[in-house]
Amino acid sequence: MRSGRIGLSVLIVVLLLAVAGPARAADERPVGIVDDVVVVRARETLPGRSGRSGEDPACAWEVLIEDDLVLGGVYSLDGERLYSDTGRWFQKNCGSGPVEINGVFVVPEGGGFTVPDLVAQALDALDPQLPTWKASPDGVGVPMVAQMPVWLWVDPGYWDGHFAARAETSSGRVWAEAVATPVSTVWHIGDGSTVGCQGGGEPFDGEASPTCSHVFEHSTAGRGEFSVMATVTFDVLATSNLDPTPLLAGQISRTSAVAGVSVGEIQAVETADGS
Repeated sequence: MRSGRIGLSVLIVVLLLAVAGPARAADERPVGIVDDVVVVRARETLPGRSGRSGEDPACAWEVLIEDDLVLGGVYSLDGERLYSDTGRWFQKNCGSGPVEINGVFVVPEGGGFTVPDLVAQALDALDPQLPTWKASPDGVGVPMVAQMPVWLWVDPGYWDGHFAARAETSSGRVWAEAVATPVSTVWHIGDGSTVGCQGGGEPFDGEASPTCSHVFEHSTAGRGEFSVMATVTFDVLATSNLDPTPLLAGQISRTSAVAGVSVGEIQAVETADGS
């Protein structure tokens, strides 16, 4: 009897391959922030069964797979493995054989989910705040100086921050997490130039050479302020509780607010002895 049930499970898996639909969009039901991770409740890839009220008493639900992490596997049309919220998969039988429900003959309890869908939903929920940056001279309290290097750096608290989002099923049994790590910065300088820097630059210390800097060719005299902003690019790695190996899921970027800076000039006076 047990071997017959396993064989039936395999048959139903094959049937599901031909009818599984496309992935659903990301959920908009936030759970909250847990340990600095934004957590959202995931939407299912395949609709599930959640209750029995109002059902025909002549029909019965049979558990075909008790735990899809241990025995049995159900796959989407794209060949991605599906996991139910509880691990259980059902078949409805009304006496004359299995009943088709939503186009399939096997139904996940609480919804069916694929890891790629969960990763995509985690990416949708990943939204780092805009970066903040500093300069020396700052161009506000102290004007920057033309023909002199200006130090530029992203605030260390931002650069070293933790930016992560997780999409998880209602039970939390299956989840995927996306983590963004800043890798580079592009400064958009109001004089028409851009400065690309690997990393976020180093805070001014008055001694070492800047790792990220810009030299203004002209002052802002008669021009108004220069508008400066910084775009930080992040590498995004994704993991899940089913596969902890980090995989590159893409890149995202965030651009700071625009800041107006002034640039002055150091005036030189030539004397008779040439000094």
